[in-house]
Amino acid sequence: MIGSLIAQEARSLRRTLGGTAGILVLVTLVCLAGAALDIPFIGAVGLVVAITAAVAFTPLVLGILAENYWRTMYGREGYFTMALPVAGRSLFAAKVIFGLITAFAAAVASVALLLACAAAFALSIDQHPARFIREGLAQIPDGMGVFLAIALLLQLIYLVIVGAALMSIGASARFNHLGFGAPVIGGVLTYVVMTAVSFVAMLLVPLGIAIGGPDAGAFVAEGMLPTFLAQVAGHSPDGPEVVGVGVLFTSVAASVVFAVWGARTVERSTSLR
Repeated sequence: MIGSLIAQEARSLRRTLGGTAGILVLVTLVCLAGAALDIPFIGAVGLVVAITAAVAFTPLVLGILAENYWRTMYGREGYFTMALPVAGRSLFAAKVIFGLITAFAAAVASVALLLACAAAFALSIDQHPARFIREGLAQIPDGMGVFLAIALLLQLIYLVIVGAALMSIGASARFNHLGFGAPVIGGVLTYVVMTAVSFVAMLLVPLGIAIGGPDAGAFVAEGMLPTFLAQVAGHSPDGPEVVGVGVLFTSVAASVVFAVWGARTVERSTSLR
């Protein structure tokens, strides 16, 4: 049943997602052509526009997914959706799984477009694109690169799950008189709480990445607390400076909590006005 629901999500959004993706890719490629040819002024402006389109690709897709979730669950199509002979947790799971697949695809497309931007810039300065990209990536320490990749992946998962859960929680009987304002308020509160919790985790969880000394870029069994206290005291830390990676654990924990909370809310507390 979940597979059928996911297929229906794909059919209902294929035109919107396909049209958005097509326009962004076309704009990016046209702008990069001017940049690669190094056309005065047009090339520089085109490169900026192309980078902006590449960066905006994933957020725009997430916005489309959020609008679709609210409209089909609690908007004008909500009565039809809730009339389906399907458990609420299955509806929630299907939409979240489809959202994750789509968000991952959008992220891959964003990375591909950014690499195309780098290649176009390399051509504009008479450098070999592949060599230019390799040399640029080589500047990122291995540990930091792994951390950034995992962090971005977990952030996508977090945004999709928490976004869906907050809309469902905000649409429950207790809050639905606020309309879409309920999930907006919930999102702001969640952001504040998660920022504080993530900062504490970065300080206290004994795992981090060294950003100074001979072990720069390597994972170390230390959080950010020693570095933070040394900086607050106004002097350099005795050991290597460290960026804590505890934020990864808070993202995973929050995603699990909101996944359960969101599914239970759809199952037991859905209220359509």
